[in-house]
Amino acid sequence: MSKISLKHSGGNVVSLNSPSSAPTSADVAFKLPNADGTSGQAIVTDASGNLSFAGTGKILQVKTNTTQGSTGSLHVTPTLTYVDIPDQNVTITPSATSSKILLSFHQMGETASDNHHFVWGVKRAISGGATTVIEAPTSGNRTSALTVMTRSHGTDNDTTIDAAHCTNYIDSPNTTSAVTYTVQIKNGESTNYYYYNRNHSAADTQYRERGLSWITVMEIGA
Repeated sequence: MSKISLKHSGGNVVSLNSPSSAPTSADVAFKLPNADGTSGQAIVTDASGNLSFAGTGKILQVKTNTTQGSTGSLHVTPTLTYVDIPDQNVTITPSATSSKILLSFHQMGETASDNHHFVWGVKRAISGGATTVIEAPTSGNRTSALTVMTRSHGTDNDTTIDAAHCTNYIDSPNTTSAVTYTVQIKNGESTNYYYYNRNHSAADTQYRERGLSWITVMEIGA
């Protein structure tokens, strides 16, 4: 039997004991009152007697996927059509429909043409539900995107590796089904190649860097 003991400076102890019999559900929750007498934050006890404080903003689970050093090329075609980046997907199953998903990614690589033609988005596929792309709303003929590379190297595509980032985007999938997030890339000007985790040139010199790419999602209790 698990218990929490609070010892007074005078020596007496107040104890909070777990139930003597199994609860009727998987978890048992109660709330300590706030100073003004209103209902406070919940304390959850699971069937094993472990305690945790519930509430908004709590990280419930973390899922991540990284290329772990793999390199390759990706034909980004046709124009303005998203293409999945290999190994840059992760699946998470929210525990509640009210949960938020905190999304971040880092993409290392180089393009075979001017990199300002390329943009990134994230495909969200809900198991048994809809598939959508997380990006800016469409606006006329303007190219919609979630993010772009952090710098533009013009035509110098042999020695300058680049990166695209997405930091702490909050998504609301509103589901308890499995959700798969996949980093995608598209070309706004023409079809061309993207070389992930490497330079356009594969020459074996110190000027041809290698990198890592990853995507991480966290379920946040709402």
